[in-house]
Amino acid sequence: MAYSRKNISNESDRVILEQAEARELYRNWEGSKNRDLIRARLERAERIYGIGARDRIRAFMKQMQDGTLL
Repeated sequence: MAYSRKNISNESDRVILEQAEARELYRNWEGSKNRDLIRARLERAERIYGIGARDRIRAFMKQMQDGTLL
């Protein structure tokens, strides 16, 4: 099987990965309150997951804060 460098979009995987990123960032925020770290990680997520990832991850973090995302 040949390895392809072509980025194949799979929406379901992206959602799961962004939720995992949100969980990690939310727990880091609860522990350290380090705004610079969170801001840098959201910028990194924007580069990895594409345009709008920052807002989607923040929305997941807000859902976690409200208790609607487990």
